[in-house]
Amino acid sequence: MLRYEIMRLRTVHWLRAAEFVLRHAGFYSTVLFAGALSLVTPGEARAARPEQTASEFVKQIQEGAIDKAKRLLENSGYRYRHPGGDDIYFAYETGYDPNFAFLIGKPFIIGTAAVREQRSDWYLIDGTIYADVMLPLRFESYRPWVLPAPMAFGRRMEFIDFVNYAAAPAPHVEHLSLRIRPSLEPGLIKEPKPRFSAPPPPVAPSGTRAVMPQVDTYGSLLGSLPVDPAPVVLPSGERLTAAQMSRFLPRLSGITLTISLIRWGRLSSWRVVRWNFDGATVITEKGEISMGSGPSKRKR
Repeated sequence: MLRYEIMRLRTVHWLRAAEFVLRHAGFYSTVLFAGALSLVTPGEARAARPEQTASEFVKQIQEGAIDKAKRLLENSGYRYRHPGGDDIYFAYETGYDPNFAFLIGKPFIIGTAAVREQRSDWYLIDGTIYADVMLPLRFESYRPWVLPAPMAFGRRMEFIDFVNYAAAPAPHVEHLSLRIRPSLEPGLIKEPKPRFSAPPPPVAPSGTRAVMPQVDTYGSLLGSLPVDPAPVVLPSGERLTAAQMSRFLPRLSGITLTISLIRWGRLSSWRVVRWNFDGATVITEKGEISMGSGPSKRKR
């Protein structure tokens, strides 16, 4: 009798335990699942660090392996996909800024990376991490020229304005990546493709002239594309040659490339989302200058 009563109590206990588990199955399964995911799996431990992916991305660009670099871009939909495709990031004529064109196939030194990581709000569930990798780039054997914005976008400059820029380039950082050029000779930048086909203007009747002046906006800074260096005009009307301009223009000695990456889940790879250039330093006749807002800042 006692044995039967013990078996009955055990049965009741297990039935109640089963009922409790089933009633709270959703909650406990979530907790157990989250706890399991919080553990670092061997695959996660072996996964590449964000700075490794960022450095690999830059090295592929440096080697001219653009197709390999593009494979490291995030393609799941989180990154904005430009209608012009991923090629726009690697050519001057696309006008995309920040642009990698001045780095392609060129020798430069990639310094030690600094990394900032941030976990997503749902990290325990999805394992998503964001990272910003700051890579200092130094230029020694290869030091490209930094053009003033008007010249880089096809507007001719008076000699005095050109000299003033060369003496104090620090405040002028707009469209910087499109103004950094490995050569001042014509032919570096391909002729841009027309963005649209405009209908021909109406023909004025015989004996009359158009009231609206014909304005050519190509080469202006109003939404145009970078072109080969525009001329620098002397007071005499003569133009500086490329060799003469090269003696005045500042040359890039260093710049910081910040690359933002994302990793979707613990077993996923890091992918590049966006990037930016800042902290540029240039060599002038007065020494090394840090570019940025405000007056010129000479490095000590």
